[in-house]
Amino acid sequence: MSKPGVPLEATYTPPPPIVAGESKPGVPLQSTYTPRPAIPLVPAIYGRPIMPGVLLPGTTFTNPVSPLMNPFKVPDELISLNIISIHDAQAIRQDVDSLFDLVYDIVNSSSTNFDDYLGLKQVSVNLVEDKVPESALNPTYTLLKEIACQMTCHSFTISNAHKSVVGVLQKLKSYTWDAKAVIALSAFALDYGETRHLTLKKQATRKGNALELHVFRHAEENKPAESDSNLTSNLVKITLELIKGIITLEKHYKSYAPSDVPTLVKAPRDVYTYWAVFSLFACANQRSELDIKNNVIARLNIVLTQLNAYLNQIKSEIEAWQDLSWRFDAFRIPSGIWPLLKALIYSKNVDQPDKIIANNATKELLTLDELITTKNLFLFISGVDNIDLEIIKSLKLIHESITNNDKYKKEGNKIVWVPVVEHWTYEIKKKFEYLKSVMPSWYVVECFSLIKGYKPLQEIWNYQGKPIVVVADAGGKLLNENALHPIILWGMEAFPFDPATLTTVSQNWNWFWPAAYNIYPLIKTCVM
Repeated sequence: MSKPGVPLEATYTPPPPIVAGESKPGVPLQSTYTPRPAIPLVPAIYGRPIMPGVLLPGTTFTNPVSPLMNPFKVPDELISLNIISIHDAQAIRQDVDSLFDLVYDIVNSSSTNFDDYLGLKQVSVNLVEDKVPESALNPTYTLLKEIACQMTCHSFTISNAHKSVVGVLQKLKSYTWDAKAVIALSAFALDYGETRHLTLKKQATRKGNALELHVFRHAEENKPAESDSNLTSNLVKITLELIKGIITLEKHYKSYAPSDVPTLVKAPRDVYTYWAVFSLFACANQRSELDIKNNVIARLNIVLTQLNAYLNQIKSEIEAWQDLSWRFDAFRIPSGIWPLLKALIYSKNVDQPDKIIANNATKELLTLDELITTKNLFLFISGVDNIDLEIIKSLKLIHESITNNDKYKKEGNKIVWVPVVEHWTYEIKKKFEYLKSVMPSWYVVECFSLIKGYKPLQEIWNYQGKPIVVVADAGGKLLNENALHPIILWGMEAFPFDPATLTTVSQNWNWFWPAAYNIYPLIKTCVM
């Protein structure tokens, strides 16, 4: 029954549910397919959708990849997601260099000897010292043998490759990515060196010793074909280079912050380690499918190219960060006028002023000797399109005094105009030339690019685009971060515009303002 203002209640009774697989007239069959759970989204960190090898606290992931998957047909992001939960993000970093250097020599010399035996190339063999150098990374022999057995005791095919690699990564869960790769390489070296050196002793069978004949006959039976050995040798060398890159990447990762070196978070360390271990499996296992080795070489060439590109970019970013750190230090802890001017304008490797600073009238270049004998340096820093000609007029009076007045002339004080322009255009260059024409014979920086010390200029000297005059003494110590206002107000009376002189001059004028306020009270609102 319906009532005014009251909505009708539904009287519809839903039919009984259809049982999966049950058929009824006029009703389509209900699918018995149970959808797989959706792959969870990984939170973005530093702008990268998947942060390699980091499991966020309180976050779990459903394993989205079948252990029997073909790793060559899935993107690296999916591999990363698949192994993210078997890595301890808090793993203690260890020194891997000593162990890697030792194992590298073993593997490299073994591979070289075998190539020589096959007639692939003729090179001398580097001997490896018997004494193992001390190293912070010291995996147990048992662990190495377990991993070596996993690499060699079972067939390695596309159907079980991913599962095999993940099994090793699971054993090495508590190690950093570079340590995982080096430990896997160490395990690989246990059998690789023995097998390779065994085949070199073919001629020893001539001695006729029954046991020796049996051993070397067994080695001959298991010796891989020449084409496969060549392939394995090449794969080993590529893998060694990949592991070198992983170690370098890990060193950068622990030495620099992502905010200073942004490319660090783009390089997937977990994926690189995965493919390094994968390649070691393919090299170690005599029963590896030939297609796997070919596929691994193709994939590793891509991975290694990407890694080298990242390392080159990281190197550039580190150099830029180190350069910027040096400039900030030079601004904060000055050691002279030249180091200060160098940090503001020049590259770090420049030993003396080059051709970009010249006298505006005589075109004579500013020399290092002149800078060393300068008592006070006045850095007139400004843009090109926001200079009031009255500012130039006030500075011109200072310039005339320090160059013509005997009292100041012998001190060798100098004014240098430093134009700051982010993007030089034809119109800006024309304005620059005009401003030079109305300026006196002080020094001018002619550098048609943004000065290298722009960032510390902003952050330490508070440059915001408006003209400033920074005054530094012979030791590079700042006397005034911006003396422009007292230069305009008092001129040479406040020279050299250091705090003590400004205080004295200001006190000398204390009598004036009370008298001025009494005569004309409104003046107070103009100067306050």
